[in-house]
This record gives sequence, C-alpha cells and structure tokens, in this order.
Amino acid sequence: MHERILAIYDADLSVIGELAYAVGKLTGTRSCALCDITHDLNPFGKRAWRSYCEYRPEVEWLHRNEISDEMLAQLPTPLPCVIKQDDNGCLCTLLDTSALMACEGQVERFDQKLTRALSESQPTSDAALAS
Repeated sequence: MHERILAIYDADLSVIGELAYAVGKLTGTRSCALCDITHDLNPFGKRAWRSYCEYRPEVEWLHRNEISDEMLAQLPTPLPCVIKQDDNGCLCTLLDTSALMACEGQVERFDQKLTRALSESQPTSDAALAS
C-alpha cells in the first residue's frame, strides 16, 4: 500500500445523491464544505477546482459511498474531511470539517490549508532521529 490523500465528501455519488444534495443545499437542509470548495452548484465542478486537480493529482476525491464501511467507521473525524492514509493503512486527519468551512468555498484557501497540513504531518529529521 502507498500513502494516499483522500478528500471525502459528505454526499453520495449517484444521480439521486447529487440531486438530493442540490435540493438540500438550495433549501438549507444540507451542506458539505468540501462540495462548496469543489463544485458549489456546478455538477461539473468549479473551473478553479478542475485546474487544481491537474496541479494536485495525488489528491483522491471520493464520495462517502465510494469508501468501504470499514474505512468509514475508522475515519478519525466526521465528513467532510481530508485524510492521509499511510503505508500501513493508518488514517490521520489533514483537514476536518471546520478547516474546510474556513476555506469559504475557495480552492486557493483549500490549497494553502492542505499544503500546511501536509508539511506539518511529515516527520521531521529530528523526530526520525529521536525514535
């Protein structure tokens, strides 16, 4: 297994799931901060996000029904979130729901927060020497 960065939406991938989310968003009964960053109400995704996917191809974008029930139960934080799965399958939170909400739907802010979280999650040479 290799290290993975998983951005997981609090929405299902299906026509019904997408419609249910759009109706819920419009009526104020549903929200997903990750959806706001990547799509808002555009079913094809924001242009800035599509460009970002080319810039950051290592990020896997998944809906909650695209991950196993086992992984869903093991998530260290509620959805939506961005997590890192290490080589051993261990999961750690990079961005939780509040961090995603703080992006205010902006891809640029998301990238800044993700870059910072990734740099903070990397072991430093001092930590490696101490262990």
